[in-house]
Amino acid sequence: MRRTDDELRQNIGLSRRQWLALAGGAAVSGMMPFTGEPASAQSPKRGGVMKIVSPHNPTSMDPITGRHGNDHIMLFPVFETLINVDLETLLPKPGLAESWSNADPLNLILNLRSGIKFHDGTPFDAEAVRFNLERARTDERSRVKIDLVFVKSIEVTGPLQVTLKLSEPDIVLLAVLSDRAGMMSSPKAIQEAGERYERAPVGTGPWSLESWRDAEKLVYARNETYWSEKAPALDGLEISIIPEVNTGLRTLIAKQNDFAFQLAPQQKPVAERSNLTIALGQTVATYQIYLNYSKPPFDNLKVRQAMCHAVDREELNKLTMAGLGEPTVQTLPVAHWAYNKELEGTYRHDPELARKLLAEAGFDKGVDVEMFINNDQRSMQRGEVLVEQYKKANIRILMRSVPVNELGAKFMGERLGNAALSVYTGRTDPSQFFSIMFDPKSFINASRMWGAPELEKAMAECRTTFNLEGRKKAIGRVLKIVSDNALYVPLLLQPELNAMLPKVRGYKPNMLGKPRFEEVYFAS
Repeated sequence: MRRTDDELRQNIGLSRRQWLALAGGAAVSGMMPFTGEPASAQSPKRGGVMKIVSPHNPTSMDPITGRHGNDHIMLFPVFETLINVDLETLLPKPGLAESWSNADPLNLILNLRSGIKFHDGTPFDAEAVRFNLERARTDERSRVKIDLVFVKSIEVTGPLQVTLKLSEPDIVLLAVLSDRAGMMSSPKAIQEAGERYERAPVGTGPWSLESWRDAEKLVYARNETYWSEKAPALDGLEISIIPEVNTGLRTLIAKQNDFAFQLAPQQKPVAERSNLTIALGQTVATYQIYLNYSKPPFDNLKVRQAMCHAVDREELNKLTMAGLGEPTVQTLPVAHWAYNKELEGTYRHDPELARKLLAEAGFDKGVDVEMFINNDQRSMQRGEVLVEQYKKANIRILMRSVPVNELGAKFMGERLGNAALSVYTGRTDPSQFFSIMFDPKSFINASRMWGAPELEKAMAECRTTFNLEGRKKAIGRVLKIVSDNALYVPLLLQPELNAMLPKVRGYKPNMLGKPRFEEVYFAS
């Protein structure tokens, strides 16, 4: 039996408003408007190759092996997901699965679209889905195993039907299938390419990857056999990797490129004076300091708490984000439905208290912290501000700058250093953040251990509690455990800030802060 979103939320006893909230619809109610021309200003014109500037080189073009959230932006043109998400509300909607239903809380049935082919001409069907999900949950190189933790088995129950059998009810599973774990690759291409597949991806998306010159450019061409009537207008995309955003913006001003994303807030007036169109919005992406709490000095709770108290988030926001960010001690925006008000006022800026905590931990002369940081200009600026702030608390930061696609490999993979300053790019549900950050099986968790004895059970309750108020309490409990144990240092929620030439139409910001180009076109 197929069920609409309304039928699904009624099945678990939620009002329409509650269902929207659970799916993320209330996540950022204060989202700032797009200041450019609306998509409806004229009918889309087919044709053209949009030239895009990215400050990031992808870590992998294989959805399940990538190490950075910004990879999504390069993956979206090639790969479609089993479940889509409304980018304005984060509400699940049909994707490659045209409908879904729950025979019972432990069985999720996906009904797949017919007539879809991968870029290599092989069919997208139930067996392809089973192959992809089994690979995601069992492959030794997979970074998304933890997202499918409650999936016990995957069964082909029809040529275009797959049933996911669960060990526990999991309200987050639809969100998981709208992310990396739900991106569908050609089984034939994977089997033929082996580990080389991360350089030659094959999906069902509106564009295929033609070439990738590492750290230089990715070129995408139109998928002429794309299944949807809503095929994108653009013939292709060219994404040039330019780590320095000032250089990237100058290429727009010179009309060498058409679109640049993740600009620095300080560049907004420059872009406006240059008659570029601005897209500005709030996101759930968070700048934070990752800590390895399995080794000194962060195996000591008081040292971790000192790290949290030594930061002046308001000053950091003013100096590095022109005040456009949102200082945070819990990752979630104030407007988020699961925001925990109980944490307000915790970890206030107090260098003296930080020094006192260090002394109580046996570090009366302070501590030395080796911190990895991306080597682009903005990251270095943030790092320099933090170095000066921490110096006042007798915490000496030694910055190790590396390219963005190497930070994860160094700190989380090789487990070098004590800390890393980077951005968590955001997911549709808080439970995804918890799993990615704190599950010992997660690549992102450099500690490879639970940070608190009660954390595993509390995280599981977030995914298995379906009642809205109960789930809000469960998420609040995890946020409190994480905060009490200072398992990382949340800093600022970043805004989405993009610039584009006036001829670029149809672009909309989204809460994830990850640009998508399916609805973009060039003005006549």
